[in-house]
Amino acid sequence: MTATRRQFLATATAAAWGLPTAAGLPAVFAGPSDRTAEPVAKVSLDDDRQFAAIKERFEADYPGIRLSVVEVDGRDHLHSEHGGMRVFWIYRGQGQVELPAGYRTQEGGPGLLPDGYVPDPLDLDLADLLNSIGQQMPSIGPRAAAHVQAILDRRQGDILIGDFAVEMWNLEHIPRPWAQDSGVEDLLVSLFDWYRHAGYSTKQTGSYEPVLAGDQIIACGDPSVAVRGRFRCLAMEKEDRSVSHISTARRLPYLVDTAGGCSFDFDPYRRLPLTWYMDQPGMQGDGLNFVNSHVVNIPRELSSTHFHPRRSLLGGLPQTEMYLVLDPRVAQLDTHGREASILLFPDLRDLNRYDELALQPGDFVYIPPGVGHRGLDVFVNVLTVPGFKPHNEIYIDQDIRDRTDGQAPYNENGLDRKNYDRLEDFL
Repeated sequence: MTATRRQFLATATAAAWGLPTAAGLPAVFAGPSDRTAEPVAKVSLDDDRQFAAIKERFEADYPGIRLSVVEVDGRDHLHSEHGGMRVFWIYRGQGQVELPAGYRTQEGGPGLLPDGYVPDPLDLDLADLLNSIGQQMPSIGPRAAAHVQAILDRRQGDILIGDFAVEMWNLEHIPRPWAQDSGVEDLLVSLFDWYRHAGYSTKQTGSYEPVLAGDQIIACGDPSVAVRGRFRCLAMEKEDRSVSHISTARRLPYLVDTAGGCSFDFDPYRRLPLTWYMDQPGMQGDGLNFVNSHVVNIPRELSSTHFHPRRSLLGGLPQTEMYLVLDPRVAQLDTHGREASILLFPDLRDLNRYDELALQPGDFVYIPPGVGHRGLDVFVNVLTVPGFKPHNEIYIDQDIRDRTDGQAPYNENGLDRKNYDRLEDFL
């Protein structure tokens, strides 16, 4: 038994008896011993000292982006601190946000927006495009067709409701061609010209509306956003961005659940307040993206161990992933008595080395590029800087099994997701 496995079993035993464990420490170390290690930090956002340390590190890693924790107790205004685009993610509590008459949003799906919102009429050119695509569905490959159909399902007669950026992101991951006919392929590519402008609804009367843990609020430039209630947020501000490409509020109840698969042991849930935006298929670099947010319920049966390369395959910044842990009761999810945790493989050269950290609501985990990780039975707002870059998740369950003789934890259901030839090519 390796020392790492002994430590893991000792940790599990200590946890069972309520003793202090390594999982309670704020960091484990990532990287081979022959270079400066990069720590994977786990902190409580309720601990000012711990948060100050991760704030300092984050802002050194990403100059021009500011990290903060904001508490609302009563009536308040959320605002940018540096004139930039500031994104607030509620992780505890609840309240209300003031949205004025004329407020426009890409929230929603069939039946998912509250009364008082009127969807935009469907642009006639977009309607013709969707009609043509619908008529040509038999020529679209089965993997691509599922995502195309999800776009068509947002249409209700002469309206289309909600942001279909996630469907375009999913389509980007399907090898081309997506259709047998080149003309149909061109129709699908032209959807990239539409998705940022379609699916809007307009609020008819100004009012306060509910916000909960997991919801997102954006304040950009000079205007502030009036809120009331009692809640805590993690906030991130891009100092040089004075215009937001996303509406003020993205609330989980008004977003389409894009969860894939199902498990009788655990509720599927995957809603995307802020996802990757592309101008065209195969876009290089980061474009207008600087952070993404996906709120996901991650059962161990469905989660795959993966990492994000230290050098992005499509250019731009390397991808850092962060877990903002939420209480599953907020979304009425049944955990079936399971305890949330995250598996970490800090050194991809030695997959026998791993750590498992227990997680609870209010925890924040900072995972640098090049660190293998897998969420286990956790409801989490997964944040990424600069975002969920396409073709930038490397799945390693098969190598974990093969290189450790099955001694390190891996997901049997993730073995067929391997998407590379040699792990060494990324080291």
